[in-house]
Amino acid sequence: MKAFKITSWNVEWLIDSFSVVTGKAKEKSKTFSGRRPSMVDAQAKLQALRSEILAIDADVLFLIEAIRGADAMSEFCRTYLPEYQLIVHPAGDDRAYGILGEQWMWFLVKPELAAATEAHLLDLTVWKSYTAAVAFRPQADGKWVFSAPQLIKSSQTVGSNIRQQHSHYRHPQVLVMTWEGRRVEIIGAHFKSKHIGMEVPGRAAGETDKTYYARADVNWFMANAHLARIKLTTEATDVRYYIDKRFEQEESPIIFVIGDLNDGPGKELIEREYLLHDLIGVLQGDIFFARKFLNHALFDYPQNLRWTSQFQDKLDPARSPNILLDHITFTEALSRLGLGSLIVHAKAGLVEHEIHERINALLSEKAKTSDHAPVSLIVSKRDATPAANK
Repeated sequence: MKAFKITSWNVEWLIDSFSVVTGKAKEKSKTFSGRRPSMVDAQAKLQALRSEILAIDADVLFLIEAIRGADAMSEFCRTYLPEYQLIVHPAGDDRAYGILGEQWMWFLVKPELAAATEAHLLDLTVWKSYTAAVAFRPQADGKWVFSAPQLIKSSQTVGSNIRQQHSHYRHPQVLVMTWEGRRVEIIGAHFKSKHIGMEVPGRAAGETDKTYYARADVNWFMANAHLARIKLTTEATDVRYYIDKRFEQEESPIIFVIGDLNDGPGKELIEREYLLHDLIGVLQGDIFFARKFLNHALFDYPQNLRWTSQFQDKLDPARSPNILLDHITFTEALSRLGLGSLIVHAKAGLVEHEIHERINALLSEKAKTSDHAPVSLIVSKRDATPAANK
């Protein structure tokens, strides 16, 4: 029997359509992503988004690229998703979320589950305290130091490594629930893919990789992409620090990490030539410390369906355009033994391709719900709870 269903979905600049429909387009003109919808398209997207969410029927819904600010997001939920409760920080201060820019992240929970589990958001002061305690070097109010090549924009010069400071552009949000006496934490993240702030240099017709990668503008782009990916890696590492701290506090915490975990342009190319690791590997942890490892919801999902977005990487055009950007991972013991009264069975994860494509087939290009397909995980109840896992 299902305990609850978790769904993570990047709804692609929801604020664009919502601002048009609510008549706030002029005052929020700077928020538009370059594909400002008409009133007809905006209304169609919002209604289709509602239909898709109701068809998926998640108990815990994590929305990414949603609306900035608790008041505006609450208005959206009252209008389009009254079946869900928006989980907000109680003080009503938007600074509590630690998110910059217009693309915010929100947890929506079915009211009966929210009430039964006392669902709430973790105070980010707790997060910063935990990660600072685990990090190898001190952190100051959520900021940390990393080393990377120095990029001098005026001369397009790449210098030697220097120490720099970084922090989350969109701080991960943590939904906390109490399920039959056990603390359950769902860490929702949307790492910023556009730290680079540049477009991939175009290729001349018939240009070979050898001449393309020898160009000065491509080399400059690669240097910036490398720096951006180092920043992303430190953000993933900060999430890992939080998880490691929780394993210092209890033997088997119940933790999920979900969201759009952008790797940025040139994914495999950057791994091969610069970093030799990927972002998800950093988050999942070290298999030599297996109890702290995070399993992936799509581990046993068919390979040809294991993607959530289609993106033609101009930097590495031979790469498949079907990419997995959206993830759900969880504490390893949940799928091996179960924890408390919860367990994740085999083949419990899926990408919601059928619902997403069926609803979007009827929409114009600018009215489509998203360029990402939602990804879901069914968390089940266990029939019995061994004493060791209570």
